[in-house]
Amino acid sequence: MRSSWNFRQGQKPRGTQILWIIFGLVVAMFFFTRRVLVSLHVGGWAKDMDQPTYQWVLDHQTPALQGISDFLYFWGSTPGMTMIMLVLTGLLCWWTRSVWPLATVAFTALVSVLLTVILKASLQVIRPQGIPGGPAPPESFSFPSGHTLNAAALIGIASYLAIVYGLQRYAYLISIIAALFILAMGASRIYIGHHWVSDVVVGLLIGAAWAAVVAILHFYFVPRKPVVRDPSRGSVNP
Repeated sequence: MRSSWNFRQGQKPRGTQILWIIFGLVVAMFFFTRRVLVSLHVGGWAKDMDQPTYQWVLDHQTPALQGISDFLYFWGSTPGMTMIMLVLTGLLCWWTRSVWPLATVAFTALVSVLLTVILKASLQVIRPQGIPGGPAPPESFSFPSGHTLNAAALIGIASYLAIVYGLQRYAYLISIIAALFILAMGASRIYIGHHWVSDVVVGLLIGAAWAAVVAILHFYFVPRKPVVRDPSRGSVNP
């Protein structure tokens, strides 16, 4: 069993350095959120963008895009995202013969959901009114987009785990697929009129920042075995 503290041969990062990196991510995340809220209340780019984008969405509804948005609406919901993560986490646990992927994803999900609930309840931004004939917007508050935040956090950490546990050669492909899914999720929330652009942008950044924090903690503090597949035996060899 090796420790993933070893990021360079003969060197180890200091715990204080790692904590400062995490602190910087958290501060940047909440500073940007505050700036967006100020823009919404007193005027600025966020307020100037939200209403015109919503009006554009109302004027440009097509059956094809509505179908894609409805598809993503389910897979970004709690049941849909739970099914996705159960499959991905199960595969990672089987691949690594370890429960660390499950623990990492569960921790990411717990804090991600808490962030969504706390921020919505405390900031209390009213949602747009949806689109004619589309699904009715939830009764919860709008800011930030929970679908986008949780997709960024969970798909982000699952992609990191897949890469760090043996799929380095597919890192670019995994990253591109994950990014496209997350961006499509955010766009679909705007297109069905359930969120403002500012909700999605902040949800995306908070989710990505939280995934980065968990990835840093995992990379530097979780012991792990290198995963090597033996093609002739079809088994994992440490």
